[in-house]
Amino acid sequence: MDNYDNVPKVPFDPGWNDPPTFSYNTQQSTPNRPRNFLNKRVAFPLSGNNPNPGCLPNINLPKMPSVPPIPPPSAPKHNSCEDIDLDDERTLTEVKSILLKFLEDTPELGPKANDIRKRVNVMEEMWSNKKLNKRVHIQMKQLAEALKDNQPSIADDIHRALMVDHVSVVGTWMPGVKQLVHHCVARAELLAIDKE
Repeated sequence: MDNYDNVPKVPFDPGWNDPPTFSYNTQQSTPNRPRNFLNKRVAFPLSGNNPNPGCLPNINLPKMPSVPPIPPPSAPKHNSCEDIDLDDERTLTEVKSILLKFLEDTPELGPKANDIRKRVNVMEEMWSNKKLNKRVHIQMKQLAEALKDNQPSIADDIHRALMVDHVSVVGTWMPGVKQLVHHCVARAELLAIDKE
């Protein structure tokens, strides 16, 4: 019968994930010395009189020229939504017909077309139930016109702005519009490659 108690313990190199071995019973052999804290920050003197003249050399820096503060950039002037007279029902009909026409003209979307059509219907329902504000109406009109005029970069910018500014109201149906926008972008890129 093997007796493992009599086998001498052979030292081995620990693996990279072996825990460190601690000796809990041994006394600390080196006396307590203060550690050298190299991660302490030294405060920069705010006034000219340095409390520790030996730390920093006394440098006479030239005075900074006084420049008037730069005013913050003014926000781009958008037409206020109240200034634009928009017939909600006519705009909805126009936007929906452009989106569905674009969808019919892109058979490459294949099985995604049904999902996109459902999402356009969700947009129509929310629009009809007054759950979309006037700013969304205007931006969706601009996006639809950009798709119709084959201006994919403008459509993509408007899509991104809608997702950033109005994600709570457009989040359910915007992925369908996003598919149309990205298809328009991809088609424009392919046409550009063909021209080269």
